[in-house]
Amino acid sequence: GTCINNTSVMMFKKGSFEVGGTIHPVAIKYDPRFGDAFWNSTKHSIMTYAFNVLTSWAIVCNVWYLPPMVKEEEEDAVHFADRVKAVIAAQAGMSVLPWDGGLKRKKVKESFKEEQQKKYCRIV
Repeated sequence: GTCINNTSVMMFKKGSFEVGGTIHPVAIKYDPRFGDAFWNSTKHSIMTYAFNVLTSWAIVCNVWYLPPMVKEEEEDAVHFADRVKAVIAAQAGMSVLPWDGGLKRKKVKESFKEEQQKKYCRIV
């Protein structure tokens, strides 16, 4: 899985959770006070990013090695991935997002937008 600028954890791909092995979750949260570890590839080239990282004071992060997790008997891969994601997000103090990072590079389908609008309307 991956995070967005230290604020949120996006959807995990289910493939790693389908094989039935033990997952060893690790939560990593960067401290941006000395340097920004994130690369916005739509705004900066790899060379600009490398220059920024190499000239920063430091790239500091907190790393938490969480207890191993196994898929529960009646749990499918998607729900297992969501459970692991929630544990990682809770440890790092981040929010959980129900979509993956591919959305930032692709045009969002109208049906997806409409579904989100309907959910929002029910809340309001």
